[in-house]
Amino acid sequence: MMMNRKNIEAYKKSYEEIDIFLKQFPHLRHIVLGELKSKSGKNLFRKLNEHSKELQVKQEVIVKKHNSLSAQYEELDHLKVNMNDYLGRDKTEKKNESVIGAIKK
Repeated sequence: MMMNRKNIEAYKKSYEEIDIFLKQFPHLRHIVLGELKSKSGKNLFRKLNEHSKELQVKQEVIVKKHNSLSAQYEELDHLKVNMNDYLGRDKTEKKNESVIGAIKK
């Protein structure tokens, strides 16, 4: 055991990393286990890391777009409120007003 200590530690570390990965992505369990059984694990994890990096880049783009659209929405909502104030429209009046009440006026 002392002679193979480095290999045993590397195995334990790999096992822990695989366990963490499979907890994060349980839908990939059958693919990962199949690749590990066919002894092409190094290529599998290299491909998974590349795919993960691609997904992170896509996520960053989506987050930037979301933030931009959120800022635009807030600006447009603010303009809408200002226009309604300027035109004398009140949201609560419209909700409480019925069709018959509008006809009577």
